[in-house]
Amino acid sequence: MASSSSSRGMRVTCGPVDDDLLSLQNIHVSQHVWNREEDKRLIARRATPTRTGIAGVPQQIIPLLDQAGFGWITRLNYIKVSPGLLTTLVEHWRPETHTFHMPFGECTITLQDVGMLVGLPVDGEPVLSRGIPNIFGLAEELLGVVPPQSEIKGHRVRLSWLTANFGDIADDIDDVHVLARYARAWILRYLGGVLVPDRSSAYVSLRWLVFLRDFDIIRTYAWGAAVLGYLYRNLCTSTDYKTPTCDGFTLLLQWSNTATKISMSDDIKFYRKYFDRTTRKSIIWQPYPPVEQMPGDCTQGMQIWGSIIPLLCLCICEWHQPDRVMRQFGCQQPIPNPPMTPTNVHALTLRGKVEDD
Repeated sequence: MASSSSSRGMRVTCGPVDDDLLSLQNIHVSQHVWNREEDKRLIARRATPTRTGIAGVPQQIIPLLDQAGFGWITRLNYIKVSPGLLTTLVEHWRPETHTFHMPFGECTITLQDVGMLVGLPVDGEPVLSRGIPNIFGLAEELLGVVPPQSEIKGHRVRLSWLTANFGDIADDIDDVHVLARYARAWILRYLGGVLVPDRSSAYVSLRWLVFLRDFDIIRTYAWGAAVLGYLYRNLCTSTDYKTPTCDGFTLLLQWSNTATKISMSDDIKFYRKYFDRTTRKSIIWQPYPPVEQMPGDCTQGMQIWGSIIPLLCLCICEWHQPDRVMRQFGCQQPIPNPPMTPTNVHALTLRGKVEDD
């Protein structure tokens, strides 16, 4: 919020007085909140493969999921994402800086949070589109079957088809090649249902199979960086008042529960009042145990936690800008450099013409 004085007294306006940094205020959801328009209650899209954590995953493929670096995700029980918390955090999110702008300053979800909270590798080979693969050939090679056309939409397959064909494994199946197909299908279900769900939360792209061929190589990709980049993109697009959902790994927004002692609620006004009254001293800027007390999966890539780098997820490129939230790394916060986010970066999607977008 900003204010300016006039001859008639004090005039209070919404958003920044100078738009050199925050240039998207006129289309930001906070403008609608200020204008007292009807509250937009965001829905978090996801389709969790199992609500019982590791107990719901076939035992035969757990070693393969661990080998691939997805073991931590399979061990997460179902956790509700509060629509009130999601909506309020999006109201504070700024696409220009990839940070939440609070009364006490800026904060955000960093690569450190991804590693510490879910153990996904944040450093490694980029999860980057490299041409357009033959998705049906990939499916036949890596899943052992091509989905019927009725279950395909473009390059995406229904999650329900994967569940029906790979959800359970017969006790007598012990062939490692067959089990690998089941493990890949389960990873696809976690990708499309939890980590990088789209607006439908009913499909997953078969293009992910490009990265799932060799189980010794799967974990060398920077999945954590890809998941965070995808979440950044969807937080940005959700600041549009007309957007009804927020896709991506919204469970990472529970990061706010580690940084504050906030109570759980579905009430948007409760969270607005809470964040409006939160001060710098009431924030737990470093909520995690010392790194030497954490499992290796959580601290993998810690050397880049504080790096300004692009987060790549297929065609998506969003910037990780921890220099704006140095207090989260135990440092004093100087005046940060201008943000790295280009004005047209959110126009890059996979919905354009072949070889054009």
